[in-house]
Amino acid sequence: MPSKKEIIDERLRIKDIAALAKVSPGTVDRVIHNRGGVAPESKKRIEKILSEMNFKPNKMAQLLAIKKDYKLTCLLPESQAGDYWWDILKGIKRAQEEVADYRVKVEVIYFNQYNVNSFEEAAHEMLDKNPDGALLAPFFRREVLRLTKDMEERSIPFVFVDSNVDGVNSLAYYGQQSHQSGYLAAKMLMGNIDKDSTVLLLHMLRGGSTGANQTVKREEGFLSYIEKYSLESQYKIMRVDIHAENADNNYAMLDDLFAKNPNIHGAITFNSRVYRFAEYIESRKIKNVRILGYDLLERNVRYLKNGIVECLIGQRPQLQGYYGLMALVKHIVLSQNTKQVSFMPIDILIKENINDYKVYPFDI
Repeated sequence: MPSKKEIIDERLRIKDIAALAKVSPGTVDRVIHNRGGVAPESKKRIEKILSEMNFKPNKMAQLLAIKKDYKLTCLLPESQAGDYWWDILKGIKRAQEEVADYRVKVEVIYFNQYNVNSFEEAAHEMLDKNPDGALLAPFFRREVLRLTKDMEERSIPFVFVDSNVDGVNSLAYYGQQSHQSGYLAAKMLMGNIDKDSTVLLLHMLRGGSTGANQTVKREEGFLSYIEKYSLESQYKIMRVDIHAENADNNYAMLDDLFAKNPNIHGAITFNSRVYRFAEYIESRKIKNVRILGYDLLERNVRYLKNGIVECLIGQRPQLQGYYGLMALVKHIVLSQNTKQVSFMPIDILIKENINDYKVYPFDI
């Protein structure tokens, strides 16, 4: 029989504990997993040994013994290399690789971020699959509320990335504090614009909806800064709609807008498509317009580097995807607690610091 001294520095096995306690391995297993049917004296003896040797069950061995596959579903917008949501996907895939041994299967269902009907169809598809957990991009508030209500009724835990939804009991959220981000954007944009200038709030029109949850909160934060410092009386604030997929109409509309408003000296988009406006400014050779946008899309960064876009606000999408999927695995597979809200830093990128910015620590 092994002594405590002989096995204290080795990987502790159930059969070793059984030998020390003078019981069968099956009896030890019942105590560890609290299945009952063990004599009180034997149980006390086993628990004493477990405590003294700081025994922790091998979670991997337990999972392999159970032979259960865990199905996780991610509901994300369609994207391509260089897009914001492509980076979210990169983080998810990195996490998926790390938890592959836990028998975790991850499926991604895509929707068109400019079409609320596409989101609803993807949501129904996800519910039909009845996953063990889900990672969600909550684009359209009303539709997300319906979806998450159904998920709560089915006891399907879910994690939000990119934006949070108030009043919804999500397992976790990884993303920026949207309102604060918009407030900061206003502070940065309005600081060096002459009084009586026109400032454009640019919106990408989405089919069937007034806007994504994230962009709505950012604009609210922006306007709260304007209201706090009574800037609405000092500047002309104009809301301008940009069609997501109609460049010709956009250019004609913007030509007319600049012709009628010669004092346009500031502009901001609240989503990741600032490059669309920057393309117009570049093509028309327009000067003296301070432009601020969100996210480090390759096309956005190009306009940041050439000086057309003055500032981009980043939010580390790769880490959002990585931590979001890991939160589901910790909760569902490993039975570990997760923090409900984890805000990403509000990263401020300008031409002078963009080259040294690391968006994904795993790549260092």
